[in-house]
Amino acid sequence: MGKKPHTLKSVTYKQEDIAEVYSETIVKERSDTKKELVGVDVFLDWLKGSPDNLGDALTKITSDGLKLVMISNRGVKVWPGGKSETFCSDHWRCRFMSQNEGATITHQQIIDLLGRVASGGFDFIKTENLCNFDGERGYSLDQGE
Repeated sequence: MGKKPHTLKSVTYKQEDIAEVYSETIVKERSDTKKELVGVDVFLDWLKGSPDNLGDALTKITSDGLKLVMISNRGVKVWPGGKSETFCSDHWRCRFMSQNEGATITHQQIIDLLGRVASGGFDFIKTENLCNFDGERGYSLDQGE
């Protein structure tokens, strides 16, 4: 830090150039788009059985108002009704949605769900909130979903 390069040509910027770059990266306010939280994907690191084993276990610990609707592995739906010949890795996407189809969920429901997942001995490694924007799905489906 603070030294000039020996191999490549040194570059210097004028203050005006720096200000121009920053002014172009300012985030613009969103329009009045209606955003609704409708579900959450909980990603697990898990190697203790089949997709059916995982689905059964997660169904038992589902949080109030949420239900497990799908499990995928490497982008392919494996529960419910997955194909036994699907090769699965240790990285699982577990999709939870409202028990009332199409209804919104709360952040507190996600927090409660994660507590139950952790208490159930599962290693969650990531979450992704699922939102609709102006009534249109803003998240992708997995193959077979």
